[in-house]
Amino acid sequence: MAETTFDPLTLEILWQRLIAVADQMSTTLARTAFSTTITASNDYGCVLIDAEAQCIAHAQRSLPIFNRTMPYTTGLTLERFRREGIRPGDVFISNDPWENAGHNPDITLITPFFKEGALLGFAASIAHHADVGGAVDTNQVRDSFEEGLLIPLVKLYRGGEINQTVLEFVGANVRLPTAVIGDIHAQVAANQTGAERCLALLDEYNLPDLRALSAEIQRRSEMAMRAAIASLPDGLYRSTVVVDELDQPLQLACALEVRDDEIFIDFSGTSPQQPRGAINVTFTFTHGQIAYALKATLLPDVPGNDGCYRPIHASAPPGCILNAQRPASVSQRHRIGAHIFGAVIQALADVLPERVIAGSGFLVSTRVFASAADGASSHSYLFSAGGMGANARASGISTVQVPALAGAVPVELFEITVPILTRCREFIPDSGGAGKHRGGLAQRLELQILPGFAGSAIVSVHAAGQNVPPFGLRGGLGGAPAEILRDGVVLSRAEKVQQASALLLEDAEASVGFQTAAGGGYGKPRERAIESVQRDARDGLISLEQAASVYGVILDKESLQPDIAATVAKRDEL
Repeated sequence: MAETTFDPLTLEILWQRLIAVADQMSTTLARTAFSTTITASNDYGCVLIDAEAQCIAHAQRSLPIFNRTMPYTTGLTLERFRREGIRPGDVFISNDPWENAGHNPDITLITPFFKEGALLGFAASIAHHADVGGAVDTNQVRDSFEEGLLIPLVKLYRGGEINQTVLEFVGANVRLPTAVIGDIHAQVAANQTGAERCLALLDEYNLPDLRALSAEIQRRSEMAMRAAIASLPDGLYRSTVVVDELDQPLQLACALEVRDDEIFIDFSGTSPQQPRGAINVTFTFTHGQIAYALKATLLPDVPGNDGCYRPIHASAPPGCILNAQRPASVSQRHRIGAHIFGAVIQALADVLPERVIAGSGFLVSTRVFASAADGASSHSYLFSAGGMGANARASGISTVQVPALAGAVPVELFEITVPILTRCREFIPDSGGAGKHRGGLAQRLELQILPGFAGSAIVSVHAAGQNVPPFGLRGGLGGAPAEILRDGVVLSRAEKVQQASALLLEDAEASVGFQTAAGGGYGKPRERAIESVQRDARDGLISLEQAASVYGVILDKESLQPDIAATVAKRDEL
């Protein structure tokens, strides 16, 4: 049979059509799911994978980490079910942190699709589910056995027949079985959408399978990534990130070596995995963060697929906190794993100053478990973003999650789900790291029991960046760190460790709150344009005191007009 070739125009059309198919999967999942983590936060991913377990295309709303873990899980599926056989109507399910996305709430579903009995590829989805059981007070968990349901890689459907026993095991081990099982069915529907639309696309263009198309897409993507790497000077570049989220400061030691058109990253020297607190990271998550950081920095305009990542090689010593071994606790792995992005960025900062961004304010993950006096219970997540780091061209965007990219649940929707009143949600002036370009601002949020509710609630707050603020670059200052509050008072370090993941709300006047971390600044603050400082002060993003003491801009208290002579003198002092 003659080899299929594609002219550039046809290839671009087919490539974009595959992305559109993945987007249709995404739409199906978002519109049929039950929980707000999917429908509002978009904490999920949808990908198309070829018959060799290589990612061809992903939905534009897919979280980058998920796009890297799903092909790995699909490869395990091919390996483990080769003898038994993979057949039409099969659907596979798993949430094993070491074989998926790093913690139990992320459940992967993989659907193979066929043409005339031949395996053509897979449609896969992963979603953060509303609950997987386990301990509420996750700061105190000691191993993965305390973190809830673990689903090994099994067939949820076999030849089109559902394995009801799997769903019964899931339903018996979670607090919200209707939502969790409903979301699993939504993923099945999304995968079916992807499989059907992909087969229809192949029929439309009279293609026998995906092999030639997948190979060409990945070949061109690999060439583009190799060219981007080859433009960097060969050498070894290092960075060290200090992370201080629980008992003691931890170190992420990154060594990034550029060799011709390949990059080798090693995290030898990184602190060992921790005995409690759920902050350990599996290597699947670490590898995904590394790949995302390099792709976003070196090749942002090429749609992601496995070809982009072939020149990238990553390692971390087994037993370190970035390659935690079973049965380490990992359910809060993002509190450490989010810093991998910054470690890679800092290693590249000197050779790619115009492409990197300063440290970002990460994520605060809040869970509410409410119990009414009549025995009814409810449970919901609330994700809140910190400030984005600034770059060489612009200030950071306030309250945008980097590197996670999941969205925030609107407070109105959150308040419908659980009996909680959001007392305030606001930007924090002066929180963004000062610089020629300012870091994105942090936000403050306070929660209390809904007035008149007969019952209580446990609020679990997990905030990355509590003790070490996001870094600035090239003279920019770091952003403000995250804080956790009870009744408006910032908790001490010991209180955060002992209480923050299980704060009780019983009194309608009591409150639990937090401040996210803010983004770091880029460039020296005294180089920020005077009109930009004036605009920030007018918009309430910075105070007049910070405008003067940090940026060296003296503004009139009434008109906010700059005193040019005083400003020049002040900036000369700085």
